[in-house]
Amino acid sequence: MPLSTIKIDDEIFMADGAVGVGAVREVTPGKLTVYIEGYGDIMIGPDQIASAHDGKVLVKPETLPDHVQSHLEHVHDGEYRRPSEA
Repeated sequence: MPLSTIKIDDEIFMADGAVGVGAVREVTPGKLTVYIEGYGDIMIGPDQIASAHDGKVLVKPETLPDHVQSHLEHVHDGEYRRPSEA
């Protein structure tokens, strides 16, 4: 996937239709630095991106290190949700 279509502040998703988990911090020709909520910055390469369009970057979670994948399972655990959203 060419990184040239990705911009700083594009939102990061792990699944189509899922809630975003972070944002792009930096774009270079060979990698992205992305912020993952509650975790911090990680670097990913083009082979770890499933698609990118309309300000959204869909990452292939299975390509991320195990400790990042484990964190992603709980990235929104601390957020308040109204009872109708639970």
